Amino acid sequence: MMKGFIERLRYGERRFRRTFRHGEKGFTLMELLIVIAVLGVLAAVLVPRMGAFLSSGQVAAANTEVANVETAALAFYADASAWPADTNTAGTTSLRHGPGGEQYLSKDAVHNYTFDTDGKVVVVDNTVWPNDAKVFWDVATHTWKKQTV
Repeated sequence: MMKGFIERLRYGERRFRRTFRHGEKGFTLMELLIVIAVLGVLAAVLVPRMGAFLSSGQVAAANTEVANVETAALAFYADASAWPADTNTAGTTSLRHGPGGEQYLSKDAVHNYTFDTDGKVVVVDNTVWPNDAKVFWDVATHTWKKQTV
């Protein structure tokens, strides 16, 4: 059984070699240029769309951070009967260290948020998300948005 398989394999190899002219191996220059041109067209179409996906992902991450900060502020309010001063300052009035030493956020927020009397985020130190100037803080809606051109 194995002998028949090996013979078929050798026959296929001989048949494959016959398709090339004598001494010809590999691809022609024209074939390589066509492949490079097709790859270039694909890259030209896909690269701009990838940037849009990255920006929308950063907007979603930023808004998730705001929601987490607001939830942590609510927990702080339940413990201290007052809203925190901000997110990142050291001391007993921030989400990093509560009145009893509690830590309301598992890690520091990207921005230092402050809160209004209802616990909503109102001021952000920097109005642009790091490494992406297209993602900005919208004061009217209290959310991060993607800048449209």
